[in-house]
Amino acid sequence: MLKIQELEYLVPDFLKNSDLLYVSVMDSEGQIFLSNNLFKQLFKPFGTDNYEKNFLEICHKRNQWDFHDFLIQVIEKPNHKIHVDLVHAHNLLIKWEFSTLQNEEGDFAGILAVGHKFFEGTSLKGQESHTLKPDITAEVKVSLDFNWEITDANLAAETFFDRKFNELIGKTIWQVYPDLNVYQHALEFKKARETKSMRVFEEFNSKNGRYYKVFVYPKNLGLDLVFRDVTEIQGLSAQLLKTKLTLEALMEHSPEEIFFVGKDLRIFGFNNRAKLWVKEQFGKTLKNGDKFLNFLPGDMDEVFLKYMEEILAGQSLQIHKEVLQQPYGNAIWFAHNFYPLKEKDASVRGFVYAMKDIHEDKMSNDKLKKQNKIMREVIHTQSSTLRSPLSSILGLLELIDKNQLDKENKKYFSLLKPLAQELDKVIRNNSKQVSDLD
Repeated sequence: MLKIQELEYLVPDFLKNSDLLYVSVMDSEGQIFLSNNLFKQLFKPFGTDNYEKNFLEICHKRNQWDFHDFLIQVIEKPNHKIHVDLVHAHNLLIKWEFSTLQNEEGDFAGILAVGHKFFEGTSLKGQESHTLKPDITAEVKVSLDFNWEITDANLAAETFFDRKFNELIGKTIWQVYPDLNVYQHALEFKKARETKSMRVFEEFNSKNGRYYKVFVYPKNLGLDLVFRDVTEIQGLSAQLLKTKLTLEALMEHSPEEIFFVGKDLRIFGFNNRAKLWVKEQFGKTLKNGDKFLNFLPGDMDEVFLKYMEEILAGQSLQIHKEVLQQPYGNAIWFAHNFYPLKEKDASVRGFVYAMKDIHEDKMSNDKLKKQNKIMREVIHTQSSTLRSPLSSILGLLELIDKNQLDKENKKYFSLLKPLAQELDKVIRNNSKQVSDLD
């Protein structure tokens, strides 16, 4: 039982005194314990005292919903507000916002319903008429009898069929069905009625350009049809398919063997190169769900276990390591790369392990390093071994007295000194270039 005094305290005065908003507080069964004067007008034909009357009493039968399940959803989400459009007397449409009330201790104190009105068709006396903007994504619900005639429909059906409620009732579904493929869908309706089992199919409505999933429910007196708009889902599916195809193309044209691994260390994806590599090295067919550690090459299992905590925490890792290849046991260099797989919220789902054959690049780099080493040694020899005697020669040339040389020897002497200086310059430049590389 709800406490009236507590509710009076919890509901703000501006809501209780509002002339524009319908306000009520009910328990988990929909029994009303508090309401404002505007809300009481909804009960006007039955008297103004609505204490402990049920909220359902003011709802039109056209509202096809499970009221008690709806209230349970509201209670289960205490920090959320749930919106619903409901039809009341005189075609009055009210947009409602349901939320839970909590007392100072944080305990459940009731369900607060606040609504504002729209009008459809003829307005209430003395009120201005409004046009309701249709929601084309709302779920369409229609009831048929055994003669395929419509016996009931919700508001969304009026938009879907582009007819008012009174223009739908009594018409056969074939007279108002908006899709050109009506005869194909009629087969599904008939199968549901004949087999007394639910049928589900999808259709594209060429008139409004939207996709629907159609549920056909057989019942004792006919059929219930539900048209659920799945246009956005279709769009997401198309995007996911495009993303998947792009990923598959990148994976299959990659020069790497790629494995997708979950946090449970089981493989949930791989490219064709990885599949072929496992077949060649282990003689097994790689499958989703296989243990990742069973197919790590060489001693990489020890390396992986060493860094496993960092990898599963979302860190990237690259290691160059030799792998013994079967069946000949040749040692081939591979680059082993670990990349994190993260969700949108940045939580780590697993990692990608990509291994790439870098043997030729490694051998070329090693050869280049060896050549550079030899070149450095040659330059060092030039700098230390040759430069010393060359310096001595240059010193001796300075000591020679040109006046004691005859004309012919003076000629040779003039050629010898520039040549020695040029050689000294070359050796100095070579030494400087090597030093700059360091």
